[in-house]
Amino acid sequence: MRTRLLIPVLAAGALGAGVVGCSTHGGLAEPALTTSASPARGRQLIEYYGCGACHVIGGISTANGHVGPPLTNFRARHPQILGLMPNTPANLVRWIMNPQKILPKGDMPDLGIGKQGAQAIAAYLYGQ
Repeated sequence: MRTRLLIPVLAAGALGAGVVGCSTHGGLAEPALTTSASPARGRQLIEYYGCGACHVIGGISTANGHVGPPLTNFRARHPQILGLMPNTPANLVRWIMNPQKILPKGDMPDLGIGKQGAQAIAAYLYGQ
């Protein structure tokens, strides 16, 4: 089953896609774009990339690492990503794709995850 995930963005076209609607975040209207990211595919990719070696992630029994923060209930638990940017799906996708660009010398390795993979991982994390 394919699901659609609305991704609020900070600026139109932040992920190179067209604006297709608006969502409300904190009382302010933000441009939104859609993706056909699959949470099920996101779960597969989380397991493939070994994210659970560093993070506890709900719904994945092998994800029991304690190097990074827990990612269970990601939307509710983390008002900001790294304390640097608002917790939005678009920012999470950016982080997953380029963690070393956003936080050089941080603990999160650059795993070479592309846009579609990052969107699927974000879809899983926001859907739990």
